[in-house]
Amino acid sequence: MPRTSTERPQRDVHSLTLLLRERLQSGRNLVYYASGRKVRDAYFTLPFDNVVLVDYCFPQIFHIEKRVITIGLTALQATAAFKEADIRFDAFVCSNEGLNEGGGYYPINGNWSMGTILPILKDTYLHIACPGYYGRTRWREKMFNLPHQVSLLNATDPDYLDPSIFSEYSRYGKAAGVWRVTKQPGLAVSFKAGNRTVTLQRKNIWDDYDRLDTLMVRCSPGEERQLQQIVPKAKPLYRPKYYRGDEQDASFEAILHFCNLHRVGKLGLTPWLGGNYNRFVNYLKANEARFPYPQELYLYHLHHNDYQQLYQQAGEITKKARTFVELP
Repeated sequence: MPRTSTERPQRDVHSLTLLLRERLQSGRNLVYYASGRKVRDAYFTLPFDNVVLVDYCFPQIFHIEKRVITIGLTALQATAAFKEADIRFDAFVCSNEGLNEGGGYYPINGNWSMGTILPILKDTYLHIACPGYYGRTRWREKMFNLPHQVSLLNATDPDYLDPSIFSEYSRYGKAAGVWRVTKQPGLAVSFKAGNRTVTLQRKNIWDDYDRLDTLMVRCSPGEERQLQQIVPKAKPLYRPKYYRGDEQDASFEAILHFCNLHRVGKLGLTPWLGGNYNRFVNYLKANEARFPYPQELYLYHLHHNDYQQLYQQAGEITKKARTFVELP
């Protein structure tokens, strides 16, 4: 099914969704994002029932060859198709998105993209990536700083997969790793801001998509249009440029104006203020009569120790110990 434009071809994607639902509902399945167009011989011998390769450079929306399925969509489009098909993968691979010279727009292993992908991964899954591609400190502190427990596998583990099967990036001295990941959301805590309820949780906001009226998330600028086309309840959330008080208040005003215009009762938010959230809570209280919506705010975060000011308001102990992530 050749792709004739950059717009998402709804009919072909619908056919893909039906195929995925029929073929991937059982068995063990692996997905490789930003795979490149090369279909390696080793993919056909991997210990999985299906190996799904996602890369916008594939000339067809989807193609099947034995156990390998290639998908010519963006990461966000493919993830939406997997979600619609109710598929959850046993293994996730992304080792080189071509950020420097390959045409990649944003890191798929980054929090924005991984947040959208996590719901289509099983509660325990394999994660194969190359920390050195992003910088090992950045990987540990930012990208793999998620609500989960992880263990780095070695070649003696029965679940281990040789990362060089998927990419030769390690030849540049960038060691790839294989982690067994178990999702571990934090406990939700709540407090009152006037008549509103504010709930904090270290959890992926996309896991609660169905319970929220609107989700406001920070995302890659290049994905804003696709986000609103594919995920109608989600809206881009913009960080104030300089964090000045007037700019922060303008951000709060825009959020509350939208919620009251659309009568949003339950609003989900991700971090956007760089730590200064007391001002936001004070603004909610001071403008309750003018902006009665939303009545419930759910603030989600992936990084360890986000929303420290708000956790203090909820009476929680701050600066909790972070799980150490072993690197290859």
